[in-house]
Amino acid sequence: MTSLNQRQENDGFLEFYASEALTCPRRIYFRLKGYPEKWPEFVRVRLNQGINTHNVLGEILKNRFGFELEKHMILRSSRLGFEIHGRVDAIRDFPIEIKGKTSLPRVPYDYHLAQLNIYLRWAEAEYGYLYYIKLHEEPMKIIRKIDFSRFPIVKGPNFRAFEVPYDGKLFRETLKHFYNVKRHYEKGKPPKGWNDYACKFCPYRYLCYSDGGE
Repeated sequence: MTSLNQRQENDGFLEFYASEALTCPRRIYFRLKGYPEKWPEFVRVRLNQGINTHNVLGEILKNRFGFELEKHMILRSSRLGFEIHGRVDAIRDFPIEIKGKTSLPRVPYDYHLAQLNIYLRWAEAEYGYLYYIKLHEEPMKIIRKIDFSRFPIVKGPNFRAFEVPYDGKLFRETLKHFYNVKRHYEKGKPPKGWNDYACKFCPYRYLCYSDGGE
């Protein structure tokens, strides 16, 4: 994959990430502008646990159920002037997105639904799955208790699975979200941020709270 600046020089298309779907537009803007990420240390720990969890569960999906892991995808909109890139955690006839969390949600987060929805659009699949799994220093302690007998509907303590159908309205909303960021990027003016609980997990927090305040 070429760098963002190279892409802009070559064809003028901005490159968004599927994982940015319906997330804070200000955060996406700072990433496009090339500001360095500064992750809080507690977030780094969670990120590492998440990577380990993805790897362990991914290998089970690959070896036991024949899924391809980390499949690179691109959706391009010539009309809107941008591309959406992503890596599907696991895909066969349908995509599976794995999310490691310190606490499991009762219902999927909107931005996770939007990310999976992009993969559904790309794969032309009618449905996919969101797997939420509790983060742990030793992921196998969680994963070995999961019941895969009714796969892809799987159950277990500290684990939740959601079957998600493709949503055309949500996809259009996602495109609108990215296009709004694109317009701010072209004007060189940051969009308004979320200013909520997610800010403490953001690698660009230092740009919004330069004085250290809330």
